[in-house]
Amino acid sequence: MRKKAKRKLVWWKKIIVIVAFLLAVIVAFSVFSFVMIRHFTGDSLSFKGTLSMLGYSGLNLPKGISKYILDVDRSYEGLPELLTANDGSVVSSAEEYSSRRNEILEKVETYLYGKTPNEGFETAFELVESGEALDGKAIREQVRVTVSTEKGSHEVMLLIYRPKDKTNVPMFVGENFNGNTTIALDDNILPSYSQSGEIKYGENSDFINLLIENGCGVATTAYTDWAPDTEEDYRNGVLKLFPQNNETAFSAWSFGIMRTIDYLYSQSYVNKDAVVSYGHSRLARVSLWAGAQDERITLVTSSCGGGLFRSDIAGKITTASDSNHWFTEKYFSFEGKDNALPVDMHMLMALTTD
Repeated sequence: MRKKAKRKLVWWKKIIVIVAFLLAVIVAFSVFSFVMIRHFTGDSLSFKGTLSMLGYSGLNLPKGISKYILDVDRSYEGLPELLTANDGSVVSSAEEYSSRRNEILEKVETYLYGKTPNEGFETAFELVESGEALDGKAIREQVRVTVSTEKGSHEVMLLIYRPKDKTNVPMFVGENFNGNTTIALDDNILPSYSQSGEIKYGENSDFINLLIENGCGVATTAYTDWAPDTEEDYRNGVLKLFPQNNETAFSAWSFGIMRTIDYLYSQSYVNKDAVVSYGHSRLARVSLWAGAQDERITLVTSSCGGGLFRSDIAGKITTASDSNHWFTEKYFSFEGKDNALPVDMHMLMALTTD
């Protein structure tokens, strides 16, 4: 019996298939990028910025695409000068910069992340659990943090790992996204107060092991313990204890970093000259904002967060996002006028230096 010959696609059908595939990829990529940008960045992005979200998702972009994304004009229009005071005078000494630094702090507070509460509260700490961890290499401590004002109190669960039998320990201080139980494979970890539903534990303890093996410790809280990450509820965390005063969710999250440091400063094993803040994405900005305000933080790390608003890659000011509670009202008054914003992220980074 004669075999039927396989049909070959004619050239124009091949083109249709290729075009349809490319369109499907573009649509899927656009939907992915829109969701990521809307939910995670609070920005609207140019085409290059949207393309860079592929890298954010964990893909290794080809060198050609990376070069295309990063090959941009870096003469940003209207970029505020770090060393020019509000009155136009040039800062030329450390003494003059001290005054200028206060001006920059006020600008970041006014136009970006709002006021962080710094008075009118008391903080209490209670060690609720401790024990050996990581095959005896570390000590685990779990501390209930209670912040109180005349309006009431608010509790947060702090998780600490530190090297066993070691003093003068450098400490990494940061907040986590999904609750304390998710940062390590350790079923002795108590859930964060904001964790709900099925409690999940970390798949491994690599992050903690890395720090412990290098003689460092880590102190972390769930960022949603301090403030829910929604526009409707962000004031229902620690901010409910304070009268409204231009605060944002970032006010609460940076406040949390500082209260963790309060506890660490009360512990004899901590090297007070080596307190490091860390964070990723929105929590990278929290790390920067806390480091700018709290001089006890001696090193600030910031992963995937902190690009210039004037950059076509990092993002543009927009109210069309799920992140309006991150920023002040004055920030959004510059929607469509990014180059007129009186502050930008290079100034926040400068505030974290000596």
